[in-house]
Amino acid sequence: MGWSLHHPHGLIYHAPQYCHRGYTLFANLLPNGNLLFYTSAPSEPGPMTEIGGHSGGLVELDWDGNLVWQLENPWLHHDFQRLPNGNTLALMWEEMSSDTTFRVNGGFTTAEDPVHMLGDVVREFNPKGEVVHEWKSWEHLSFDEDII
Repeated sequence: MGWSLHHPHGLIYHAPQYCHRGYTLFANLLPNGNLLFYTSAPSEPGPMTEIGGHSGGLVELDWDGNLVWQLENPWLHHDFQRLPNGNTLALMWEEMSSDTTFRVNGGFTTAEDPVHMLGDVVREFNPKGEVVHEWKSWEHLSFDEDII
């Protein structure tokens, strides 16, 4: 890892070649000094990769670069949060049923597969990587009022 002695807010890095719509980097400095961040996209293309924002997983490293925790999942995207109890919240995609897909007003499907759509799920993982809670957006939002 790195830091800057010249800037009061730490490491500042700007790479104009990566500054475009849809390119997001997330890393959280945890209270214990470890760094929690998304890994790069999986080497094997996942489903619907053209919608962007996906990663290969979450990694926690200590200050010396040692692996502390890892969660591999190509459905992770855009945001995560370590909770005070040590669990981790992560935003993920999940393939919705064809019945649900047809009820959604808007959304994104591909020409190759117009029957399936990905929906957002927030999952809470314990330190062992087990799901302890999940919230599926399509189970809580109105198909008539929440048009996407």
